[in-house]
Amino acid sequence: SLRAADLSSDNSLKNLLNQAKVVWNMTPECMENNPLPLTLNGDVKVEKLDFLEDANSWKTTAWNYAVVLDQSSHLSMDAEKVSVLRPQGNEVSLYVRAWMDNDAAGTFFFSDFLTLGIHPSGLAIAFLGVKTENGKVYREIPLANVDKNKWLDLIIRTGNGYLDFFCNGIRKCSIPVSQELCSSFLNDLYLGAYGWHKGMDQYFVRSCEKGIKKIAVVALWHSLLSDKQIAILSNVNKVDADATEGPFEVAVKDYNKFFDASLDKDTAECNILWKSLRKTADEDPLRPTFHLTQPFGWIFDPAGAYYFNGLYHVFSYHNIYAQLSYNSLDHYVSEDLVHWTQWPIGPWADCELDNFGIWLMNHFLDEKGIPCIIYTGIGSNAKDRSLTQTYSKASWGGCGILSRSYDGLISYEEKKPVLTRYHHDGHTWKEGDTWHSITSKRYGGARAGTLGDAVMLWSSKDLETWEELGEIFAQQKYPHSWDKTGGMEFPYLLSYGEKDVMILGGFPVRYWIGEFDTDQIRFIPDNQEGLLLDYTNPFHCFNPLCVDNKGPDGSERRIIMAMLNSLGGGGNSLLPWMGVHTIPRILKLEGGRLSQEPVPELQILRGEHSYWKNLPVSSKSDINISHSGDAVEIIAEFEPGDATRFGLKFRMSEDKSRFVRIYFDSITNEFGVDGNVLHKGSGPSYITAGKTVIMHIFIDKQMVEVFVNGQTCTTASQDRDFPGAEIELFSEGGTSRCSKLDIWKMNPSLPR
Repeated sequence: SLRAADLSSDNSLKNLLNQAKVVWNMTPECMENNPLPLTLNGDVKVEKLDFLEDANSWKTTAWNYAVVLDQSSHLSMDAEKVSVLRPQGNEVSLYVRAWMDNDAAGTFFFSDFLTLGIHPSGLAIAFLGVKTENGKVYREIPLANVDKNKWLDLIIRTGNGYLDFFCNGIRKCSIPVSQELCSSFLNDLYLGAYGWHKGMDQYFVRSCEKGIKKIAVVALWHSLLSDKQIAILSNVNKVDADATEGPFEVAVKDYNKFFDASLDKDTAECNILWKSLRKTADEDPLRPTFHLTQPFGWIFDPAGAYYFNGLYHVFSYHNIYAQLSYNSLDHYVSEDLVHWTQWPIGPWADCELDNFGIWLMNHFLDEKGIPCIIYTGIGSNAKDRSLTQTYSKASWGGCGILSRSYDGLISYEEKKPVLTRYHHDGHTWKEGDTWHSITSKRYGGARAGTLGDAVMLWSSKDLETWEELGEIFAQQKYPHSWDKTGGMEFPYLLSYGEKDVMILGGFPVRYWIGEFDTDQIRFIPDNQEGLLLDYTNPFHCFNPLCVDNKGPDGSERRIIMAMLNSLGGGGNSLLPWMGVHTIPRILKLEGGRLSQEPVPELQILRGEHSYWKNLPVSSKSDINISHSGDAVEIIAEFEPGDATRFGLKFRMSEDKSRFVRIYFDSITNEFGVDGNVLHKGSGPSYITAGKTVIMHIFIDKQMVEVFVNGQTCTTASQDRDFPGAEIELFSEGGTSRCSKLDIWKMNPSLPR
């Protein structure tokens, strides 16, 4: 047993601590003399606790100290020394006595087999290394909400098929865990932070996200603590069970059941759990009602967008707490691009190729018609120089992994590393008997001159052995680029007959129309500047590879999916959530530019309809239109007249000082969105001067999407209380006419 000596004069507590594999209490003597000493990183303060602060902190003579940690400080122990703490069986108990201020969030204990952290919402989160049929997964387990700004005795007890979580002597939840315990990777241990490999040779440690937290003691056992022992640690007479069984507790159970249903590949059970989670999530007054969101956690990059066997598929990161770390992929499925359900999680981050997380992937069919993916795997094999010996440290990314699905995109098998140099997202297709794949080469601004990151081309005859053909395109540095160095991600090369289109993710997304010259092995743009895909949304995560046959006369439609990641649940949200996928849009090449229009399938959500026509709007008298609901579709047709600017306002405060404004400028021939929004912007309309201007607008709680002649602005209102259920038509510098105004109340896209 590795512990600090003479921790307590209380024999019961002393005997319990003597059984632990390790005990860290934060007295200076213990930190120096512990057989497993911790290293202090950053400005770690050791504070003697005031008796009046919390009498329980004095329940032993040794527990009157705590380390005080902020965003830049933590404690650590080398991975080799952690070996004695890794579970040898299926029983582990963890005790943390800690305090966190109201604004804080972060991790108390991180290891490669068990982690305990607190989400900004106050949700306690565990990560647990478990064995599955195909490998090892670092499983994320939401537990229960805990209070802040007070001392907490937090205990995780896992074994006998369950993980139990206790807070201050109350069992908050009991989660079934049928898998064997393991270490999913080998890593340093941290108190006050967690570690993550972000691509090869790049290691990051995230400390407390914000605010301050204190840790007084941490102890670990390779056994199940009894309720009596937990009561001793919690300084209570006996352990009580939390009798609460409200919507939040049901959602926690459903989320954890989803993990097991996914391992079983049970799509029917996953659909049932999705409906239950959606029912709870839809009670959130802030959550959009007809956009795709994750009921419990993040929805981020739209990965693997694909139309297959009559179904639309899109994937994103399975994550609540760690954002891009240790995640497998959530899988969303729809018959109509409107009503979505969730299929089993997959592909899984379950091997050394991807155990630090799976990033974007894309689908294609191999020569036998079998669905394949190549995805970016961030794995512990980054230290295997035989695999990555030519990897550039100046680049950013992981390994390109090839995998196939033999069951209709439910699961993915036969993982093979095939693109092992600076793979960071990719688009794969076949021409003749040769496969091509493009991926971004992230220089991080290291290139000289005017070039930023580059698009690399690879070729293969068999999808497994690839030859690098070199750079086919390099983005210029732009003053408005996301990192001012021409940084980009997610390259897509789309063929539109005689023209090819290169789209690159960045802040903002840009595209170039030109020609992919197969002789020079270069993409040659018609114009070096490029155009914007959206004039307000700084999304850099999008996917244009979903192609169906539901266009006119059965022609192909290319559907683009994208995200707005700046929306999420606030303090009033029952379930923590972040990110929204935009309306699926039909992407066309028209007149030397890309155009987007919302898929017509959305019309099935139209409800109550209001209609006006021939409304003259002068600069002296704005027109107020009342409507109902905070989820609406608007089509407004304007005749410009002699007005210099016209449009509409909504989300107006009572004194009209705050609003969202959508406008058309007759002088510049541009449209835009401004006012009280998260992102302002304007762009060219390509409308002939004096012609009718049609504004097609979708408002879904805070979410705002505007289409004008195939050009888009996507943003969100800053107001969360949705003031004012009216629209104001306005003109400046003269009179315009709103020839038609249609407003539909949009019904929620409830799961079927």
